[in-house]
Amino acid sequence: MKLLDAGEGFALLSAEIKEDFLNAHQIAHGAMIFAVLDVAFAIAVNSINDAVGVQWSFNMFRSASLGDTIIAEAKTIHKGRNLLVVEFSAKSSKSQKLLAQGMATAMPLPLERKKG
Repeated sequence: MKLLDAGEGFALLSAEIKEDFLNAHQIAHGAMIFAVLDVAFAIAVNSINDAVGVQWSFNMFRSASLGDTIIAEAKTIHKGRNLLVVEFSAKSSKSQKLLAQGMATAMPLPLERKKG
């Protein structure tokens, strides 16, 4: 994965589909697409507050093929005291078509966490 751009509450990533990332149908495994979305989500929320993901909801519309590049974008749409909500999407760099789109929620961690 490559970080293309990031700012407060925002991240843009890319990942090239290699042979190891294909499923039995010779298309990008859904877990690969989710991984790129999840990393974009994590960068977006953690640019605001140290937080952990607690919920993800997204739809897969299509997949990518060998040699294609997935472009994932995440944008924070709610910055509450107890929750951060992010919209994210993944597109194919070849076709520019939407691969997946959804939302995820994170909970900010306490400023001082107990160790042990």
